[in-house]
Amino acid sequence: MLNHNVIGRGSYLRCFHFARELVRMGHFVKILTASEVSSVRWRTQEEEGVRIAIPPRFGKLGNHDGGYAPVDILARIPTALGKWDLIHAFEHRPNVSLPALVSRLRGTPLVSDWSDWWTKGGITTSRRRLSLVDRWEGTLIEEGSKRISDRVTLVSKTLWDRAVGIGIPEDRLHLVPSGCDSERIRPMDKKECRRRLNLPEEIPVLCFTGFAFWDFSFLVEAFKEVLGEFPNTMLLVAGEDKEGTIGDTAKRVLGDSAGQVAFAGRFEPSELQVPLGASDLQLLPLPDNLANRARWPIKFGDYLASGRPCVLCDVGDSAKVAREEEVGEVTSPHPQAFASGILRLLRDPERGIEMGKRARTLAEGKLSWGAQAEKLVGVYEKCLTTH
Repeated sequence: MLNHNVIGRGSYLRCFHFARELVRMGHFVKILTASEVSSVRWRTQEEEGVRIAIPPRFGKLGNHDGGYAPVDILARIPTALGKWDLIHAFEHRPNVSLPALVSRLRGTPLVSDWSDWWTKGGITTSRRRLSLVDRWEGTLIEEGSKRISDRVTLVSKTLWDRAVGIGIPEDRLHLVPSGCDSERIRPMDKKECRRRLNLPEEIPVLCFTGFAFWDFSFLVEAFKEVLGEFPNTMLLVAGEDKEGTIGDTAKRVLGDSAGQVAFAGRFEPSELQVPLGASDLQLLPLPDNLANRARWPIKFGDYLASGRPCVLCDVGDSAKVAREEEVGEVTSPHPQAFASGILRLLRDPERGIEMGKRARTLAEGKLSWGAQAEKLVGVYEKCLTTH
């Protein structure tokens, strides 16, 4: 598995959970992922039977979580040219797409994973100074890497439609959403979790987790509305703010109430269940844009596994699941509507408890990582038999 992110972030989590399940089925899996620090040597480690290899890199990581470091890119090529039954390339950044392309010289079957809409109006478009660069990356790399693959795994119908639109036959496409980490994240006693985090026991607590805070302003605008009715409510934020802006955003929107936002910092996967367990509700704010329509947020699976109800916007495929399975409030993608969804559950805690129970059942069942890995094995088998 080729992954552009550093350990513990973004698509690495998707890679790792699939890899862990595949190892349990008896397969050998090796993940190549990016180094978070400057290093002149390869580093290797093993976690739950998964081999993880981290190539060298010179210089700092930057703000893009890996993918562009020349040493990282070149160091992967000999491994990609090795004797593998199959290579699964997660996303398209150069440290994934170039080794994947080189692997075709050996004729290794290639599956590409598409879990975000990056270019042509997606996540990275606004960061490009020249629109030509964005179009070039989108056509030649993001879309091009999928065209040359034997199979493509996708997390959403939006990405499926994009793939069909660029001419990839539907029989090469496979919808495989991300799962729920129901082993490392379990329903926990709310009071105990709050004691561990030094949070008051009797107030409403809302939780938001993650590394991408593009939609944080939307969330804080909604939280301001909630404070109008439940002024002692706390918003617990668990994650790493790479841009260093969310504190300023909270002060700008909330003013004197900014102290109601608690920034708990980053948690290791084994400890993430503590902030999730401390909360009454888990929040997934998604303004309506291409990037959010295409996503299947991994945090959605974490939220379900925690056994708490969610409040999320009616954007993307996860909202459809939440509505059909009755595991949370699904609202229109506007701060005021999102706040209304939060308030409905705060006013009716018993309804929220029942939603949380259904969420946990879903996380242990058809949305578990094990269930998604079974789908992935089916994709691999079709790829190997038709290659």
